[in-house]
Amino acid sequence: MGWGITGTLLSGLIVYGGIGWLIDRWLGTTVFTLVGVLAGLGLSIYLVVKKYGGPVEDVQTISSTSYTKISSKSYSTYRNTPGGRRSQPRTQKGHR
Repeated sequence: MGWGITGTLLSGLIVYGGIGWLIDRWLGTTVFTLVGVLAGLGLSIYLVVKKYGGPVEDVQTISSTSYTKISSKSYSTYRNTPGGRRSQPRTQKGHR
């Protein structure tokens, strides 16, 4: 997701800044490059928010009654292990 956002932002700046630069070269001005970069930035931010942002509609909360779905054997095994872990933590070779 991070590379998609970065790519969208950079491509908007490069494409619209390049179009503005070409218009500047054609007309002999210096203002359209800045306009193109700002338009590209605005459009790419809009696209990022549209694609990756927005409200999350189905937020589910975890209730305290979710422990009743665990069988009594697995729950007691889970609770009796040190630190509440189901298994020992993995270590690198030779390290304890």
